[in-house]
Amino acid sequence: MPDKQPNGKSSTPAPKRDALGKGLGALLGLDKEEAPRPTIDASSMAVLDMDITRVHPNPRQPRKIFREADLLSLAQSLKQDGVIQPLVVSKDDDGYMIIAGERRWRASQLAGFDKVPVIVKEVTPEDMLRLAIIENVQRANLNVIEEAEAYAMLIKDYGLTQDDCARKVGKDRATITNLLRILSLPQEVQDDLMNEKLTMGHGRAILALEEKSLILQARDIVLAKKLSVRQTEQLVKRMKRQGAEAQESDIKSGNADLDYLADTLRSHLRTKVRLQGTGSRGKIEISFFSPAELERLLQLISGGAF
Repeated sequence: MPDKQPNGKSSTPAPKRDALGKGLGALLGLDKEEAPRPTIDASSMAVLDMDITRVHPNPRQPRKIFREADLLSLAQSLKQDGVIQPLVVSKDDDGYMIIAGERRWRASQLAGFDKVPVIVKEVTPEDMLRLAIIENVQRANLNVIEEAEAYAMLIKDYGLTQDDCARKVGKDRATITNLLRILSLPQEVQDDLMNEKLTMGHGRAILALEEKSLILQARDIVLAKKLSVRQTEQLVKRMKRQGAEAQESDIKSGNADLDYLADTLRSHLRTKVRLQGTGSRGKIEISFFSPAELERLLQLISGGAF
């Protein structure tokens, strides 16, 4: 297949006003006075046609999921028009590592291209990660978990504060804080966010439950009933209110054995459980919040007999 050359047209939308929409200059750290400037060879702005086998992905690329259908669609477009926007790469021991454009590189492979257009830049490891984050966030390529993990990596690996991180990637601190909190959710919920079964709004809402068993219970209900974020917030309020009432009752009873049994049942059933009793008598209250949740509990308690 003949090499595809850039045809001079730009596939980049017109510059936006927000911090992440300033184009290649912003991506390469040339427009932000407050952010440390990357080590860049300013003379190396030429677009080169490079053997595609010399280019490889960044193992710390924030984006983890590349949907095959999207790549195939892009590959068809590239066959028609070529790779209009060059990849941005940095030289390393294995060839040239991608800073921006891994999706185009993958699609170019599917299209059967031997070469891809690139711009070679020299950047520090910190700036490589920062630019990869900005490039993906600007294009809305990252899901909430990928974005949160990228910020956590930037903070941990380079000793940044949340304020530092926010400034470097053009976000406000509250956004960074909320995203990092999402990483404290149980792995099951993070997987749902990664696969976009749940949204950031759902994650923030159920995070307010704090207790893992309750978070997982809420997650099951949200998925089963396809609740909106607003409905999820209302569900969480009901669960917290009922939990507070149960906790108050437990405190009044002062029965450590019942508390232990209740905790064990809560963990097993993944729902609110209240035990009350004196001596050899008492009662168990098991809460459910939807018909689907009741069905799940009946199946669990009966061993599938229902």
